[in-house]
Amino acid sequence: PEPRAIADAVFEAINSGDLDAFMALAAEDVEFTSMVAEAEGTTFRGRDGLRAWWQTIRGAFQNVSWELLDFRATGDWGVTHIRMAGTLSGVPVEQTMWQAVKLRDGKVAWWASFRSEREALDAAGLRE
Repeated sequence: PEPRAIADAVFEAINSGDLDAFMALAAEDVEFTSMVAEAEGTTFRGRDGLRAWWQTIRGAFQNVSWELLDFRATGDWGVTHIRMAGTLSGVPVEQTMWQAVKLRDGKVAWWASFRSEREALDAAGLRE
Protein backbone atom coordinates (compact mmCIF):
# COMPACT_ATOMS: atom_id res chain seq x y z
CA PRO A 1 0.00 0.00 0.00
CA GLU A 2 1.00 3.60 -0.59
CA PRO A 3 2.21 5.54 2.47
CA ARG A 4 -0.74 7.96 2.26
CA ALA A 5 -3.22 5.05 2.22
CA ILE A 6 -1.53 3.63 5.34
CA ALA A 7 -1.76 7.02 7.09
CA ASP A 8 -5.44 7.37 6.16
CA ALA A 9 -6.16 3.84 7.44
CA VAL A 10 -4.36 4.53 10.74
CA PHE A 11 -6.40 7.65 11.44
CA GLU A 12 -9.62 5.96 10.34
CA ALA A 13 -8.96 3.11 12.80
CA ILE A 14 -8.13 5.52 15.64
CA ASN A 15 -11.16 7.73 15.00
CA SER A 16 -13.55 4.80 14.73
CA GLY A 17 -12.23 3.25 17.97
CA ASP A 18 -11.05 0.10 16.18
CA LEU A 19 -8.04 -1.08 18.18
CA ASP A 20 -7.68 -4.30 16.15
CA ALA A 21 -7.50 -2.38 12.85
CA PHE A 22 -5.04 0.07 14.41
CA MET A 23 -2.80 -2.76 15.65
CA ALA A 24 -2.96 -4.52 12.27
CA LEU A 25 -1.35 -1.44 10.68
CA ALA A 26 1.67 -1.55 13.01
CA ALA A 27 4.73 -3.78 12.88
CA GLU A 28 4.95 -6.33 15.71
CA ASP A 29 8.04 -4.52 17.07
CA VAL A 30 6.69 -0.97 16.61
CA GLU A 31 8.26 1.73 18.78
CA PHE A 32 6.83 5.19 19.35
CA THR A 33 6.56 8.16 21.65
CA SER A 34 3.44 10.19 22.28
CA MET A 35 3.04 13.88 22.99
CA VAL A 36 0.09 13.06 25.21
CA ALA A 37 2.27 10.82 27.40
CA GLU A 38 5.49 12.83 27.03
CA ALA A 39 5.52 13.97 30.66
CA GLU A 40 6.32 10.38 31.61
CA GLY A 41 8.95 10.16 28.86
CA THR A 42 7.49 6.82 27.83
CA THR A 43 8.61 4.94 24.74
CA PHE A 44 5.87 2.49 23.79
CA ARG A 45 6.94 -0.83 22.26
CA GLY A 46 5.12 -3.61 20.45
CA ARG A 47 1.52 -4.75 20.84
CA ASP A 48 1.51 -4.12 24.59
CA GLY A 49 2.70 -0.57 23.97
CA LEU A 50 -0.03 0.05 21.40
CA ARG A 51 -2.64 -1.23 23.84
CA ALA A 52 -1.26 0.86 26.73
CA TRP A 53 -1.23 4.04 24.60
CA TRP A 54 -4.75 3.34 23.35
CA GLN A 55 -6.08 2.81 26.87
CA THR A 56 -4.32 5.96 28.13
CA ILE A 57 -5.82 8.12 25.37
CA ARG A 58 -9.28 6.55 25.48
CA GLY A 59 -9.29 6.69 29.28
CA ALA A 60 -8.20 10.33 29.55
CA PHE A 61 -10.12 11.98 26.71
CA GLN A 62 -13.77 12.08 25.80
CA ASN A 63 -14.85 12.61 22.18
CA VAL A 64 -11.24 12.42 21.01
CA SER A 65 -10.51 12.60 17.29
CA TRP A 66 -7.56 13.09 15.00
CA GLU A 67 -7.49 14.95 11.70
CA LEU A 68 -4.75 14.39 9.15
CA LEU A 69 -3.95 17.90 7.87
CA ASP A 70 -0.96 17.10 5.66
CA PHE A 71 1.17 14.12 4.72
CA ARG A 72 4.48 13.85 2.90
CA ALA A 73 6.56 10.78 2.23
CA THR A 74 9.82 9.79 0.60
CA GLY A 75 10.53 6.09 0.45
CA ASP A 76 9.75 4.51 3.82
CA TRP A 77 9.75 7.82 5.71
CA GLY A 78 6.84 10.18 6.13
CA VAL A 79 5.80 13.28 8.04
CA THR A 80 2.23 13.88 9.12
CA HIS A 81 0.71 17.12 10.35
CA ILE A 82 -2.24 16.32 12.58
CA ARG A 83 -4.74 17.96 14.86
CA MET A 84 -6.05 16.11 17.90
CA ALA A 85 -9.19 17.38 19.59
CA GLY A 86 -11.07 16.07 22.56
CA THR A 87 -12.30 16.82 26.05
CA LEU A 88 -10.08 16.28 29.06
CA SER A 89 -11.77 16.51 32.47
CA GLY A 90 -14.60 18.52 30.90
CA VAL A 91 -12.23 20.99 29.21
CA PRO A 92 -12.00 21.11 25.39
CA VAL A 93 -8.43 20.44 24.26
CA GLU A 94 -6.95 20.84 20.79
CA GLN A 95 -3.35 20.18 19.86
CA THR A 96 -1.60 20.39 16.52
CA MET A 97 1.53 18.31 16.07
CA TRP A 98 3.81 16.75 13.51
CA GLN A 99 4.92 13.14 13.45
CA ALA A 100 7.89 11.51 11.77
CA VAL A 101 6.95 7.99 10.66
CA LYS A 102 9.02 5.03 9.44
CA LEU A 103 7.25 2.32 7.45
CA ARG A 104 8.44 -1.24 6.95
CA ASP A 105 6.70 -3.82 4.79
CA GLY A 106 3.55 -1.70 4.54
CA LYS A 107 3.23 -1.20 8.30
CA VAL A 108 4.19 1.51 10.76
CA ALA A 109 7.47 0.50 12.42
CA TRP A 110 8.29 3.71 14.30
CA TRP A 111 6.89 7.14 14.96
CA ALA A 112 7.53 10.15 17.15
CA SER A 113 5.57 13.34 17.74
CA PHE A 114 7.02 16.83 17.54
CA ARG A 115 5.85 20.39 18.16
CA SER A 116 7.36 21.72 14.93
CA GLU A 117 7.48 20.64 11.33
CA ARG A 118 11.23 21.20 11.23
CA GLU A 119 11.83 18.71 14.09
CA ALA A 120 9.68 16.08 12.36
CA LEU A 121 11.38 16.61 8.98
CA ASP A 122 14.80 16.34 10.65
CA ALA A 123 13.81 13.12 12.44
CA ALA A 124 12.58 11.64 9.14
CA GLY A 125 15.62 12.88 7.21
CA LEU A 126 13.33 14.77 4.82
CA ARG A 127 14.58 18.33 5.30
CA GLU A 128 16.57 19.81 2.45
